[in-house]
Amino acid sequence: MRLPALSLLALVITAAQAQVTLSAMPLTREQVSAFYITRGFSATAIAPYAQACVLSFEFRNAGRSALRYSLADWRAEDGIRIRSIAEWDAAWQKDGIPHAARIAFRWAQFPAQQEFEAGDWIMGMAALEARLPDRFRLIARYHDEEGPHEITLDNLVCSRD
Repeated sequence: MRLPALSLLALVITAAQAQVTLSAMPLTREQVSAFYITRGFSATAIAPYAQACVLSFEFRNAGRSALRYSLADWRAEDGIRIRSIAEWDAAWQKDGIPHAARIAFRWAQFPAQQEFEAGDWIMGMAALEARLPDRFRLIARYHDEEGPHEITLDNLVCSRD
């Protein structure tokens, strides 16, 4: 089923824990392919990524202290993790994808780990290691001066295009 572009905004899921907010929106294969083809990937080369469950994330620290996260600590249903930028890059390097295209990919991805000062925010794309057929939950873990915390995004979906 192809969704009109405007209806994708209805798929944004946002959750907050204390002063931290996390949002995620599924991206269609067409959106992902178009974005990366204009940055040096061929349609064939970017297809494995575009066919994955790609989400656009936004993470905001509206608190008064620093915090940090690592995508390696985030999990979807059944322990499904976010596939790392390093894994994608290693496969593309092996396949001979141009260095400039791989750099563009890294710059558009949600960082693998980050430390945020008060007021910082970031956004970027990331793909789950497997597509999930139904709505799912993603648990995002982060740490601040008080210890570990979790934000849960419920009712996420992979694009259905």
